[in-house]
Order: sequence, then C-alpha cells, then structure tokens
Amino acid sequence: MILYRPFLNSDPPAIAEIWRSQHPSPGLMQTMTAATLDECVFSKPYFDRAGLILAIEDDKPIGFVHAGFGPTDDGSELDETLGVTSLLLGSPHPQAPRIAVDLLAASEDYLRSRGAAVLHGGGTAQLGPFYFGLYGGSGLPGVLATDQGMLDVFEQAGYERELYCEVQRRDLAGFRPPMDRHLMQVRREFQLGQADDPLPTDWWDGCAFGHTDRLRFLLTSKSGDGADEAAAAKASFWDIEPLASSWGVHAMGLVDFQIEQEIGTPAVATFFLGEILRQLASYGTTLVEIQVASRQTLLSEACQQLGFELHDRGFCFHKRPA
Repeated sequence: MILYRPFLNSDPPAIAEIWRSQHPSPGLMQTMTAATLDECVFSKPYFDRAGLILAIEDDKPIGFVHAGFGPTDDGSELDETLGVTSLLLGSPHPQAPRIAVDLLAASEDYLRSRGAAVLHGGGTAQLGPFYFGLYGGSGLPGVLATDQGMLDVFEQAGYERELYCEVQRRDLAGFRPPMDRHLMQVRREFQLGQADDPLPTDWWDGCAFGHTDRLRFLLTSKSGDGADEAAAAKASFWDIEPLASSWGVHAMGLVDFQIEQEIGTPAVATFFLGEILRQLASYGTTLVEIQVASRQTLLSEACQQLGFELHDRGFCFHKRPA
C-alpha cells in the first residue's frame, strides 16, 4: 500500500536517492546529495515541510512533490494566492503514473489549503520558490520540453500549457563578436563596464540568489561617468552551479537583461551581449545559456546574430482551483 505524508527531517537521503534514480537529463542536476538539498532547498526561509509531500511504500520513500508560493509584486514576502508545484519526481515503479497523479493532487490540496487562487505547474523566474540551480539551466524554465513525464502529469490534470521560453546556448570556443557599420556606431558611443556580485534588489531576490555568484555588466556612454544608475543597459550572469558541474563545462547563464527603451535597437542589444560574451570567454567560460522569453524580441534577435542555438524549450502550466 502506498501512503502519502509530509517531509520529515530524516528524509533528505531518500529524496536524494529518488533524484539520482532519474533518467539522465541535462536539465536535472546530478549527482544529487542530501547536503546539496540542504543548502539549496531546505535552507530557504519559506520552506514548509507540509508542502514537500512524499509517497511511501513499505516505509521507503518512492516519490515526492514540492509545492510553494511566488512573491508579492514588490518581492517583500510570499503571495499565497500564487501556488506553484515546483517539482515532481518518482523512482522507477510499476505504478509510477498513478503515483504521479496522486502526488500532484496532494500538492494541489496543500496549495488550496493555504489560499492559492491560481495553481501553477513548474517554477519560473517570476514564480520559482525552489530548485534554482538544480533544475532547468540558467533559470527556472517552467517544465522543459524534454521532461515528458512532468509535461504529461500537468496536462492530464487539466492544466493549460503555454510556451514560457526558448533555451538558447552558445559555445564560446573561438568566439569573436560580429561587426558591421551599425555595431561600429554603437561601439563609438558606448562601452562595457562590470560590477561583481550585485546586492539583492529585494527579499525574494535575496532568497533566490543567496547561494549564487553573479556578475553584472553595464553598457554606459563613453561621455558619461559609468555609474550603474547611468547605464543604458544592464545584464546579470551567474555560474549555473551546481547544475553546470554535471555538464562538465564552465558555464554562465543570463538572469537579467535590460535596455533603456530610447536606445533599444537590435544593434545595441547585439553589441552589448557580444561584448559580454567576449569578456566571459576571457574568464574561461566555455558555454553560455540564455532562456529567452517570447516577449524578449531584442534579446532573441541578439542571440540569433551571435550564433546561439536552440537547445530546449520551457513550458509553464496553470489552472484555477475547482
């Protein structure tokens, strides 16, 4: 008989074992350990044991689902109307499909009991309480297209699916930025600057990035003072750890990309990103990953111009509680 119960302090080794039992996937960090889970998941200030639900057979955990909540608009606290099923994993089992259905139902029951007005499937940059750096890549992509098991579970439970992002990658071996007259004009007007490990912008940002190392790049006018507040464009990258270690490369991932509207042209975006890639390559970075949302047209054009290739897609799911 399979039972379902909330997380206990003795569960991390078993959860790590379930994680390690998954089929190899570039979007899932391996090799998982209890220590990694403690550092990256259970240490979050909003971790609630009731939201991490395990399937138990003969006293042994054989699957788990983890539910949480997104932030308020100002990032100062949790918004418990925004319920998120972050991750669902199970060990190989003859009843695996049934267990997945039951785990998702248990996650939904927990989220509804806390007041969730919308149920989301898969963590994203806006609604990702857990597993940043452990699932997905440079960011939380919702559910990866290559993660067929999770896609099926949400669709069969009546969630609506929509494209959240395209996962783009660029090998930096031998990278040289392109140059044409439009890019030359941008080069004459702007220069690249850098600020190490920027401070969190709010409580939620601190919770998400507290265990990461980030680099912040600035595009400033050559006639200005180069200060952050005077930057015409800003971008932040991080080292995608510990996930990138399982890829066997030194990778960096984009987490934020902003260009002031009055100078927002494809040439500026391409120059800015190209100069960043040149700088990252000089630091020994061998791979860059960017998750491009459908609304990020300038970033998408820049990636195309700089030779990025489509690696995967991410889908987000949502439904309203019955």
